[in-house]
Formats: sequence, C-alpha cells, structure tokens
Amino acid sequence: MARETWLVTGATGQLGGHLLYELARTRPAARVIAVSRSPAAPPVGGAAEVVELADTDALREVIRRHGPDYVIHAGAMTAVAQCHGAPGLAERINRVATRVLAEAVADRGARMVFTSTDMAFAGDKAPYRENDPPDATSCYGRSKVAAEQDIAELAGVLTVRIPLLFGPPRNDRATTFTRQVAALRAGEPLRLFTDEYRTPLFLPDAARALVALARSDLDGVMHVAGPERLSRYELIERVARRLKIDKPNLIACSRLSIEAAEPRPEDLSLDGSTFVARYPALAPRPVEACPLEDC
Repeated sequence: MARETWLVTGATGQLGGHLLYELARTRPAARVIAVSRSPAAPPVGGAAEVVELADTDALREVIRRHGPDYVIHAGAMTAVAQCHGAPGLAERINRVATRVLAEAVADRGARMVFTSTDMAFAGDKAPYRENDPPDATSCYGRSKVAAEQDIAELAGVLTVRIPLLFGPPRNDRATTFTRQVAALRAGEPLRLFTDEYRTPLFLPDAARALVALARSDLDGVMHVAGPERLSRYELIERVARRLKIDKPNLIACSRLSIEAAEPRPEDLSLDGSTFVARYPALAPRPVEACPLEDC
C-alpha cells in the first residue's frame, strides 16, 4: 500500500500546530507536508514548505510536487481589521488561494477540507445550521463565503465552518488566548464582551474533527462547534474556573463600546449537531471538561 501524503496549510498557526500533532498521533505512517508563510521545522518523515498563499503559482507547484492525498487548508488572513484595511489582499489569500488549491486537488482526484468561519453569518438569526444562507457583514467573512461558493461544486472538497477557537497552542506562538490566561494568572484586568456570543471550540477537538472529515467522503458544508453558546466573558470565566483561579479580574463590557470599522455580529452560534450525529466519539467538549493545565 502506498504511503499516504497529507498537506496542511497555515501549519505554523494555532490550529495548524494541532493538526500536525493530530496527524502524528493518528497517522504516524503518513508523510506530512507543512505549508506556511514563515519557516518551520519539518514534521518527522515529512517536509516544510514556505509558501505565500497569495502566490498562486507556488501553490500549484507545491501540490504538483508533493501530490497529496489529503489537504487541510487552514491558512488564511484572519484578522478582521487587517482584512478590512487590505481587501484586495484578503481576496487573494482567502478566496483566490482557496480556489486554486481546491482546483489542483480536484484535478488529481485527491481530497481537501477548507476551514471557513462562523463569520459567514450576520449574527441575527443564530443558531446557524449548514443550510442557512450566508450573509457576512465583514470583509473577512465575505472573502471566506466567496471561497466557499467558488469551490462548492468541486469533487472531493468539503467546507468546514468553525467558530472561535481556544486552548494552548502546540508551538511558541503567542495567541489571544495565551495572553488572556497570562493576565488571569497575574490578576490583571481583562475587559470582555458580555453581548457577543459564539460556540467556542477547543483546539484539539477542532483538529481531531478536521482530520476525521478529511478522511470521509462528505462534501458540501459541515459545522463543527463547541457545545456551549457563550459570550467572551463567559468563556474566560469558565477557563478561570477550570484553572482554579478563584477571583479573576474580569471587567464586563459591551461590544458596542468598542469602535470598529465594521459591525461586530451579536450571535454567531453554530449548530454542530450534524457533525456530532455522524461522529459521536468526537463530540467537542464543554470548556470545563477541556484539559487546560498546560496553559
């Protein structure tokens, strides 16, 4: 039997690190190609490639050269303000690169999972199911929705919408979550929205779900979401409880108190019941059941 090859974009990101770990844990015989915009150590028995997602020729070449059986496309321009400030770049990275990758994968009869976002929606009709029509209100959300639509008819391609992710990364990259936990431990004040709701998803649970879905024959759109509808305040409150921090210095505030160039959706909760019905053993865990000791 030929050795299977996996290719992961966004490999140095917080989700990418967990995807590489999950593949090493569950597919130890696989060859893994880690693609990112900054240099990274290659996975054991695999390779690391530095590729700018906006460079479509380089994307086609990396697929041609490595011939992956499975691609998890987790790379993206994700900062909402950055996308708003550079919409052309967001279009090239989030939409065009996704289409180029998906077409290259489909042409070779391989399999691709594209990670999209709960920000595909406006936030006024939650909880959102897979067949609800997208109506993104931000440049970032619109660029991801456009990518979803571009690849919808390609064979072997599945779009997976995921929500706000939390948990310690598997690399030394600082994240919003690690900074929040550091502030919790130091007793520093944290201002958190009480009126912006998501279905937060633990990073290891997201990685397990994406690898399983890549190995499935599903197409279309799938939602993978945490089991709790939480405000950002409630999320960090639960994290503090899980870490046994008795008196976290949390300050409640409204999302409307922060000036932003684009509206902040009120409720982006995803309904993840379809995924859980298909993969009950991989059901995402509530915050207080997640192992956060390494934070």
